[in-house]
Amino acid sequence: MRAPFRSSVAVAFLSLACAATAAAQIGVSFNRTGSGARAAGMANAFIAVSDDGTAASWNPSGLAQLRKPELSFVGTTTGDSATMAGFRTRDDLASFSTAESTFRATGIDFASLAVPATLFGKPVTFQGAWRRLYSLDYREIASLVRVPTAPGGAPPSRFDVNGDVLGSVDIVSAAAAVRLTSRLALGASYNFWSGGWDETRVLNETPLDAPSVTRFESFTQSSDLNGDSFALGMMLTYPRWSVGVVYQNPLLSDFHSTLDAVSSEVPGGESRRIDGTLRFPRAWGIGGAWRPAARWTVALDFAWDDWTDAIIDSPQTGRISLLDGQPIEFSSARDTWSVNAGAERLFTGDGYVVPLRFGVAFEPQGARDPFTRDPVEFVMFALGTGYNTNSLKFDAAFQYRWASFTTGADFGSADINPLDPPEVGERRNSQWRLKLSLILRLTDTDKLKRTLHKVFG
Repeated sequence: MRAPFRSSVAVAFLSLACAATAAAQIGVSFNRTGSGARAAGMANAFIAVSDDGTAASWNPSGLAQLRKPELSFVGTTTGDSATMAGFRTRDDLASFSTAESTFRATGIDFASLAVPATLFGKPVTFQGAWRRLYSLDYREIASLVRVPTAPGGAPPSRFDVNGDVLGSVDIVSAAAAVRLTSRLALGASYNFWSGGWDETRVLNETPLDAPSVTRFESFTQSSDLNGDSFALGMMLTYPRWSVGVVYQNPLLSDFHSTLDAVSSEVPGGESRRIDGTLRFPRAWGIGGAWRPAARWTVALDFAWDDWTDAIIDSPQTGRISLLDGQPIEFSSARDTWSVNAGAERLFTGDGYVVPLRFGVAFEPQGARDPFTRDPVEFVMFALGTGYNTNSLKFDAAFQYRWASFTTGADFGSADINPLDPPEVGERRNSQWRLKLSLILRLTDTDKLKRTLHKVFG
């Protein structure tokens, strides 16, 4: 039974969350959005706005708009749901029951300090930040029952699939922006990537006519990456409108992964290891913001991700797609355009501002099922509000995104070929996300200077 193990490993090694069509399997959007509840409430349409402490995560040139020190924190709670329905064997001799799985996670995903200065007569802002780009904490527990639908169909069985992923991909960045003229600002950030995650996946098959005979397979995978990249940004600002452009260059990182697998057919188990490089693709973004009235802002962003250039290259695998684990010439990965649109309306009071934000987005993913080639296209809507004063900004946002697509599967065997799966059905992934941001602005910088003078002389 070594061939099933080899096929399972070939699929399992290859992506950030592991397994074919990573985004489809765990419902993660791999679009490189920034952080902050204000941007989230505008459905991530923030490239041409970028005027608070989270600016560098969207467009580093936006930092030039900050003229007071700002300390920022962002926390996120997410709820993920997956539904598998209508799965049938491709010979149409058996069908599977519907299965559902849910998971919830909470954590801090952004912290930064931005400090403005003046160099050579030009306003300059520096920022140091930590950001959780991808939280890979996820659990999927699903049970399906296979029943024959015609003579000759596979016997009835129950399949229990448990999957756990624990880890993240984080970025530590140093950014700076300069306002060259009253209208033009340029910015850049250097980003150090560090990631590590562990995945455990267990499959149990129990024949309903012989429940004492259970077949199982289990694997545990540990992966890590380390690399760096940079981002460049430009912003033009006018009283009624602004335009922003951002470029994120490819990440080229060291990549290491080990996998241990055991099964009822191979009790002793086997191990594999990959040592190579991982290339995460470049991305472009352009956005515009229009202020039709004093308290209104309307924003629209377009982002391009070069997913066909997302590659793992190692002696063990050769050059394969990061998204579906297939050789480049056979990969189902595709390049994508995302569209994000949002608006903000401000309601003012005595010394405070209460914003109302909303937006919609279309965020297609680069990953597609290798067999069906059905696109994974997330649709998202967002709402947000907050309470802002001159020295404190508290913002909250709620996002909901979903995608449905046809995908292949193999619930009954590890001997899976993603290009020729025995079962096909519909999968729906949905996610809600609650973001909370706290930004502290130091308005009395003279007092800070006096304090520092007393401390350091």
